[in-house]
Amino acid sequence: TMTVKAGTSARTRNAFQTALVSFLNWCVQTHRLAANPIAGVSKANEKADRRRQRRALAENELVKLLNATRQRPLQEAMTIRRGSRKGELSATVKPEVRVRLTLLGRERALIYKTLVLTGLRKGELASIAIDQAELDGPMPYLVLDAGDEKNRQGSDIPLRADLATDLREWIDDKRAAFCGPDEAFRQKPLFVIPSSINRAFDLDIAAAGIPKRDERGRVVDLHALRTTFGTMLS
Repeated sequence: TMTVKAGTSARTRNAFQTALVSFLNWCVQTHRLAANPIAGVSKANEKADRRRQRRALAENELVKLLNATRQRPLQEAMTIRRGSRKGELSATVKPEVRVRLTLLGRERALIYKTLVLTGLRKGELASIAIDQAELDGPMPYLVLDAGDEKNRQGSDIPLRADLATDLREWIDDKRAAFCGPDEAFRQKPLFVIPSSINRAFDLDIAAAGIPKRDERGRVVDLHALRTTFGTMLS
């Protein structure tokens, strides 16, 4: 049984309709039905019923976002939370914790930079292993397997020179800290992208002074980095 709740978006309704049409077509082909009763039903207008309109980030906003993202994990740990010195960046942080938080900020900033300069989706980037980063040739690129791409075609994603340099340095530093054979290292993910990254992104844009929603109601979220990529291309 397929139930569509009241208020469901046009995109979701269209997806249900497509699935139902396919099933009914199969019923016709296998002689379970004489005809598809909804074959001529038109789909809903998705452009007129968009639930979330995203906006592209400006170049200066991207600079602020990446800077704030790199600094925020350590700054939050160093911030005094109560008392007369509340808000000061003078809390004691153990050296090993400082290193871990600095690395966390660096990784997340590089994730954002990679998303905005490649147009990859979060899940697509999360699927890429270190050995899928081809960074030493004249045209560096990331290999996205067909099974991990939304349209199931697979792609070679070209990289801008500065991003390729950042990724090369990131991989070199990860390799220096890895204890194990090279083959096992190359199978590790290029980035560890946690399920909480959308929440982290909201905190990062707040730290950068970027409003979540503009005067037209458009929002900035993690997927807006893909919107930004398209805007930059055009």
